[in-house]
Amino acid sequence: MYLMVTSFYPADKVKDVTNIYVKMMTKYPDDTSVATPLVQCAVKTTLEGIRVIHISDVKKGKLEAALDYAIKRMTMFYEIPGYKWQIETSLNIEEAMKTISM
Repeated sequence: MYLMVTSFYPADKVKDVTNIYVKMMTKYPDDTSVATPLVQCAVKTTLEGIRVIHISDVKKGKLEAALDYAIKRMTMFYEIPGYKWQIETSLNIEEAMKTISM
């Protein structure tokens, strides 16, 4: 199972986001017992602002813990006006193949 966190924020908030990101990583470092980061920060500048994607491979049976951890991390950004985020899950290839009995 993959966990993908997508963040979006106005370009003029980049320093605020960077400061909170450093605090977040200090308070909530990657927990590899729950999920292994595959894409730490894929950053893209758009006409509307900055988009950042983080993708982790969730350990078997650890989805709830991984979601809780991601939510704790992301709520640290609530104080930044215009900051938005979402969390999505996706099946990996093995899980997807099982859905069609392969």
